[in-house]
Amino acid sequence: MLWDKFIELEGYMSTMMEGFCGFPTNPRQQDHPSHTNKFYRSDKVDLAHISVIDMREEKKMWMMHVACYAKPNYPMPIFGFDVIVGKNKVTGCFHDMSPTVKHLLDSTAESEFKKTVGPFVPKRERELPQWAKEIFSDNMVVAGATNEPREIENLCHMGRENMFSWFSEIEVREPVYMPNIVQTYNAALTKYCDNQLKNTNSKNVMISLGLEEDYVTRFKRIQFPY
Repeated sequence: MLWDKFIELEGYMSTMMEGFCGFPTNPRQQDHPSHTNKFYRSDKVDLAHISVIDMREEKKMWMMHVACYAKPNYPMPIFGFDVIVGKNKVTGCFHDMSPTVKHLLDSTAESEFKKTVGPFVPKRERELPQWAKEIFSDNMVVAGATNEPREIENLCHMGRENMFSWFSEIEVREPVYMPNIVQTYNAALTKYCDNQLKNTNSKNVMISLGLEEDYVTRFKRIQFPY
């Protein structure tokens, strides 16, 4: 099944987060029978989050959201990877290393991300709404409906490689105490979350998969907490 590729990717990402952050903690988790979450934190990682909605039996669909946010004294780009997968087709995949303190700090992870996604052009791209253009980088990967094996493998490869780059960089980062950089980073997190909360498509997909609207609304504030 096509979704097995991304379930394997989710396992890799969970292992990566656990390796760098330790066992997951769930102080803000709200469980749903089809919806599982893992939250990771460390002295440098404010939140690393994996959300999976597994509706393979009921709806023949599987959905994953992944995001990694650094603590303010270790400002990093925001790692994001989202995918919606059917039995035989990826209906959408979105991957970015979103800038936070652009032009103030150089990020090795961001540079590696540009190299990794540089040669890749999705067979079917999707137009981004205005809220997304406000926060995502120019190098963002936006793949529309595809069942192309090489494209699927590329998406999974990029997810693995770029998450490893993100955690490898934050692991060796020294703390930053310059107030202007910390303030810029915090403002970028707020802008990122405010715009993500405008994403009605993601909310509608979750509701269509069987999650109650009130539950999804509450969860979105957990998913984008800044």
